[in-house]
Amino acid sequence: MKKNLLLTLACMLTAMASWAQVLNIGGHRAVPDSLNNIWLCSIPQSFFGNDFEATVTFGDELTDLVIDGTAVESGDTITFESVEGGKNYTVTAHMGEEVITGNITFTWLPIVELVGDFGNKYVIGSVTVSEPDSAYAEPLVAKVKWRGGATNLADKHKRNYRIKFINAEDSTKEDHRFFGLRNDNSWILDAGQVDFLRVRNRVSNDLWLDMARRPWYADTLPNARNGSRGKMVEVLLNGAYAGIYNMCEPLDRKQFKVKRYDEENGEFHGQLWMSYKRTRTVAMSYPEPLIKNMATWDGFELKYPDPDEITPYDWTALYNAVQFVGRADLDMDLRVDSMGEYFDLPVMQDYYIFIVALQALDNECKNIYWACYDTQTTKRLTMAPWDLDISLGQNYSPWVNYPDMINPERGAEWVGLVPMGDMLEVKDYYNSLVERYRELRQTYLDTDNLVNRYRTAINELENSGAAAREEQRWSGDYDLAYKTLDLSAEMDYVEDWIRKHMPYIDEHVFHDWVDPVPPFIKGDVNGDGEVNIADINALINIILGGEADDATLIRADVNEDGEINIADVNALIDIILQ
Repeated sequence: MKKNLLLTLACMLTAMASWAQVLNIGGHRAVPDSLNNIWLCSIPQSFFGNDFEATVTFGDELTDLVIDGTAVESGDTITFESVEGGKNYTVTAHMGEEVITGNITFTWLPIVELVGDFGNKYVIGSVTVSEPDSAYAEPLVAKVKWRGGATNLADKHKRNYRIKFINAEDSTKEDHRFFGLRNDNSWILDAGQVDFLRVRNRVSNDLWLDMARRPWYADTLPNARNGSRGKMVEVLLNGAYAGIYNMCEPLDRKQFKVKRYDEENGEFHGQLWMSYKRTRTVAMSYPEPLIKNMATWDGFELKYPDPDEITPYDWTALYNAVQFVGRADLDMDLRVDSMGEYFDLPVMQDYYIFIVALQALDNECKNIYWACYDTQTTKRLTMAPWDLDISLGQNYSPWVNYPDMINPERGAEWVGLVPMGDMLEVKDYYNSLVERYRELRQTYLDTDNLVNRYRTAINELENSGAAAREEQRWSGDYDLAYKTLDLSAEMDYVEDWIRKHMPYIDEHVFHDWVDPVPPFIKGDVNGDGEVNIADINALINIILGGEADDATLIRADVNEDGEINIADVNALIDIILQ
């Protein structure tokens, strides 16, 4: 196994060999991009806007190297004047009889090189992560595959990737730390395939991590996180530019810090599930029967313990929570008394606020991770969002346009997530939710803060040169329905959307509690339980400007057209005559 793995890696790297792979600029790897004929080099942001003095080294196979008109020997120190995003420095050289020409350009985003023939199943590949503040990066061995649902169909181009680093000697898991995040073998490259802003998922996840309360057990486990951290990077696939990606941690047991499975005794403790499609079961409404020994349940998928490693499966905690919601839907007292036993209510509040504020259409019941810390001691589930591309006025697909669906002045009637919807009928819980929302509006959900969070991310892509490279690579592609990719224009759209949306939901969603209007007899304007001439007098008094409370005004709109006028008098007379 060891010889085969090392041989596979050696063959891949040999196939990718070129003089640029041994080019080192100021201690940083120069990464060849055959698509744009450039050598991309990641350096600290502090060098941008200044001259960059760097020692250049390269292999013996390279001769007659000239950079921006200056002949360079290996070990020479040269100055790259006035470094900025997208600026090119010309290169010519000889490699034997071959003449090499191209450009060097700099970025302050990390660069990730993928080498391998990837598909839907894990294959051995090479992954190199060059960080701007780190020394020269070396290739690492990993198992890599495509990932995603609708984004992983056969006709897609900009793919998402799942990476699992392994040891080249014995193929065991090998942990690596990037960007100051966790030290782990498992990482994700998220393409933002349908997102015309490219950063909706990354920036929205960061917003969630900042604003949301942490899992109920975090006091005893301070490193527990109900969210995924990451960093925007530039990716090259087999030496060709593949674009901007979000390289992030997966949501797993290590993030939530749920208790490990007891292998010695075969005992379940911490568990994790994900909802991956909309179903009645996922919405916790009239669930389908649970089929024994299945790793999925009508839109839910087991995530921990790994269903490929641990059998039989245990759905007890999630199953009981789903069944409870069905009972609580019909029993207000049960809902009030026991919902907190099954669900992490503060996090549930923050989740509702979060998806309404972002109009995260794909996250109201699907794309949620549900975690139980220890099924042996508690049944309470906490939650976290996943895949936030369809938010902030983004359509489900670039091929369609549903303006009413993504209207910034749209209420929260689209939120079908149970049990949150049921809990909005509990006055104390609703009031505390509105109080929490208004608190967040002063900080993370302040309109200017929200706009600036996304604009800062776009500015970073533009100023590093990455935005122009992304737009050039993917504009007009099938993934985007052949449309032009313009990150600056999309950011202007998002800003306008946010500035319309937030005041609207202030007034129409997160308003003060309104007591439910009790059932009434149609036409009973004065509310005395009968419909007669007295109701006509009451209605005429209202039309002429007489005072009336909210309940009376609702009853006065007899024909239910949203207005109170002579048409309602006619409708009332018809009721009396009948």
